Amino acid sequence: MSAFYVTRSSRERLREKVEEIQRRLKTEVAQELSRAADYGDLSENSEWEAAIELQSTLKHEAKRIMDRLSNAALIEDLPIAGDKVTIGTQVKLLDLDKDEELSYKILGDEESDFQNGILSFNAPLVRGLLQKEPGDEVTVQLPGGTRTFEVIDVQKIEFS
Repeated sequence: MSAFYVTRSSRERLREKVEEIQRRLKTEVAQELSRAADYGDLSENSEWEAAIELQSTLKHEAKRIMDRLSNAALIEDLPIAGDKVTIGTQVKLLDLDKDEELSYKILGDEESDFQNGILSFNAPLVRGLLQKEPGDEVTVQLPGGTRTFEVIDVQKIEFS
């Protein structure tokens, strides 16, 4: 499994999510299983089936998150120079096709938030921009078609 890049704050949110899932398994799901078992015959007990399904779903989600966290690399700890487009940088672009200036922070999948200008380093646009420097012109194949950008500026993101 490849590294999972995450900020400290997202890593903490994921840990809290696992704790919440584990709390639900010990309380809510345990109560539902107990209540369903009180109905008797489990072979045709829809409440039991639903509780078992919820338990399975929650356990699977907790395991998925814990697996990702076990491979987590903190973006704040990476050696980021800030002179080229990499994870942990903010890039200003000129969309040469639309004559529009754009700015994006490049972070991990967990932080991706297009509406707020945060792109995953796995996004098609970012993959086309990786290792580019200010002044570079790049044509990128995007889901909506081919676009050409000029890299105006790249800076290391300062995390607080």
